[in-house]
Amino acid sequence: MSETTDQDTATPLLLNQGDYVPIPADPSIRDLFEALLRRPAQLAGHKVCDESGTLLRFGLIAVASMVVFGLVLGTFAYGNQLWAAPLKLGGGLLFAGLICFPSLYIFSSLAGSTASAARMGGLLGGMLALAGLLLLGCAPALWIFAQGTSSFGFMGFLALSSWLVALGFAFRFIKTAMRQTGATQNSPLLIWFSIFLLVTLQLSTSLRPILGHSDKFLTTEKKFFLSHWCEMMGESLETPVEEAEQTTNGASRGSDENPRNP
Repeated sequence: MSETTDQDTATPLLLNQGDYVPIPADPSIRDLFEALLRRPAQLAGHKVCDESGTLLRFGLIAVASMVVFGLVLGTFAYGNQLWAAPLKLGGGLLFAGLICFPSLYIFSSLAGSTASAARMGGLLGGMLALAGLLLLGCAPALWIFAQGTSSFGFMGFLALSSWLVALGFAFRFIKTAMRQTGATQNSPLLIWFSIFLLVTLQLSTSLRPILGHSDKFLTTEKKFFLSHWCEMMGESLETPVEEAEQTTNGASRGSDENPRNP
C-alpha cells in the first residue's frame, strides 16, 4: 500500500518538473518532433523506435526539414536552385542513410549492442530526423545571409558549420541509444561516425552545385571534397558569386550577369 502511494505521489512531481512525459504507443509526427528536441534520450530507449511506422515518420521529418533547408540555400542564387538544391539535399540525406546503414549495424554490434536491424533502422531514422530539425532551426539565420551577401565562400562555410553542429547532436542521440541497447565500447561507434561524416561531406561535393548557378544539374567531374574546398576557400570571401561559379563549373560567365536572377 505504501509503495503504491509513493509511486502515485512521485509521478506528478516528475511531470511537473518536465523530467518524464510518456511517449504515446503510436506517436504522431508532432509527438516525435517534440520528443526528438525535448527528450531525445527517452525516445532513444523507447520501444516505439522498433516500429516501421515510426521509421517512416522519422524519414518524413528528415526529408521535409532538409528540403526547407535546401530551399533557403537555393535563395542564394534563385533560378533552378530553388528546386535543385532542396532535391539534392533531401535525396542526398536519404542516400547517405541507406548506404551507411549496413556499417552502422556492424559497428554497433562490435560495440556490444543487441539491437535488431529494425530497431537500428528506427534509431538511424531518428538521428537523421534530429539533424534535419536542427538544420531547420538554422534556416532563418542562413536566409538572412543568403539575401545579404554575395560571398560564395562565406555561404558555404555557414552551411557546412550548420551541418556539423546538427550532426554533433544527432551523433549524441544515437550514441545514447546504443548504450541503452547494450553497447559498451565507444571506438566502433566513433569509427562509424567518421564514416558517415565523410560520406555526407563527399556528397556535398559530388552533388554540386548546391550554391550558385550551373548549366548542369550535376557535375561529371570527380573531385575529393577537401580538394574542392581548398579551391573554393582560395578565393576571397568577398568574391562575387559569378566568379566563384567559374572556378566551380569551369565555365566562363560574363561579369555583368546577375546570379540572383532566375
